[in-house]
Amino acid sequence: MWNMNDVVKIAYRDDYVFHVEFDDGVAGDIDFQEYVNKGPVFSPLESKDFFKRAVIEGGTISWPNGADIAPETLYEKIMGDIEQKRMYRIADNFVDIVGYQHEKIHTGMVAWLLDSERSPLTLSEQTAVISKLAPGISQGAKLTKVKATREYSFGRRLRIDLVLEISREDRTKTYLLIECKTDSDVSVDQLEKSAQEFSEENPNIPYSVIILAVGAGQFTLTHQLQEIRCRGFHAIDLPRARGIFSDLSIAGTTSTYDAWITSLRAEYTRTSQIDKALAKLDGPWDAQLLKAGYRTGSPIFYMFYDKLRAHLEKGRFQGWAIYNGGNNPVMKWQERWVTVGSEDDAIELYWEFNWSAFCLKADIKGQTEEQTVARWKCWQDIRPTLIDLCVLCPISGRKTNNKRGTSSVTAYKWEFDFCNETPSVIAEKTSDVLSHVHKCLETVA
Repeated sequence: MWNMNDVVKIAYRDDYVFHVEFDDGVAGDIDFQEYVNKGPVFSPLESKDFFKRAVIEGGTISWPNGADIAPETLYEKIMGDIEQKRMYRIADNFVDIVGYQHEKIHTGMVAWLLDSERSPLTLSEQTAVISKLAPGISQGAKLTKVKATREYSFGRRLRIDLVLEISREDRTKTYLLIECKTDSDVSVDQLEKSAQEFSEENPNIPYSVIILAVGAGQFTLTHQLQEIRCRGFHAIDLPRARGIFSDLSIAGTTSTYDAWITSLRAEYTRTSQIDKALAKLDGPWDAQLLKAGYRTGSPIFYMFYDKLRAHLEKGRFQGWAIYNGGNNPVMKWQERWVTVGSEDDAIELYWEFNWSAFCLKADIKGQTEEQTVARWKCWQDIRPTLIDLCVLCPISGRKTNNKRGTSSVTAYKWEFDFCNETPSVIAEKTSDVLSHVHKCLETVA
């Protein structure tokens, strides 16, 4: 943070770049190209000979015609570049080399930490970790042994990522069934199926089901939390996983553990700074994101959606679900779908983000082909009216091609720029769209 610091040294590099150093040692190269066209006072800087004549005056860089730039602006630019380089350095621990997105890395670490025959932890520390994973499980007789089985299989029917068999002094056993997700969606149905299969194979044996979501897939948890808890399952996202597994007694003594914890911390940082990372780039597919440890595609959008959702949930339009739409990331507004048309061919209108576009869509899939055809005809009748309503919205968008989909169709979309627009700005515009258009949908015949 700038603290009235002065520029004490400048050195010309090349083009429109000067190396700038402050009195507290903060230093870096600054490209002044963006200032060349910022008004008459800066226009002389276009001449390289004039640009090179910069001096230090008043604690900042200045030119002979009086053009200068506030020192706090220069300081922030340098600090921003330092942070960006920190974010964009290629990680050198085994997790990032192999790939953070591989779930077996995380289940392997949990298995290693908690399996009594291999664990570097004491039994009491294992017990403490298990109690945090599934509160209440350590009540009763003392735990004596933990056996970890990865890829626990029910023949060819199903596999559970990790099963912990916990033995007690009274010779009873209980089990933890752990499904791990990094960037893929959390599925309550999958958790339920795992529970059913295990229960059928091990009747009358107590168990708990845990979903461990440590990547972008954690953002698909939010809208399902109530259902997960109602079924008695435990949900652990990345912040909670860090709280459970960080600062164990082996910290600083075991490189494998340290590397994993470092990777969890780095993932948390990447996630929390996704909007800032995108603001420095040309697009969400920029190769610089890979260098920063991000996984491009849906994970980037899941992270940004979560930022966007946080702003939307503060306003009138709440209830947003993030999930994979098959070939694309989606954030759907689940509240107040609007049904239009007659009873036989009624279709439902709804809103969702699809990649970076906010779309007004319709569900036209019927239970039979005949019903789908009837709904398509209904869509053809109401589509022009929907477009007319959308055109009146003060937030500009565009109509889409009238192409029939297999289950849904889009009438209109509003494109947003995730690199040049902040989540708060996009949320405000999205709310404006809904305020002007959604309330009119019920008027559509």
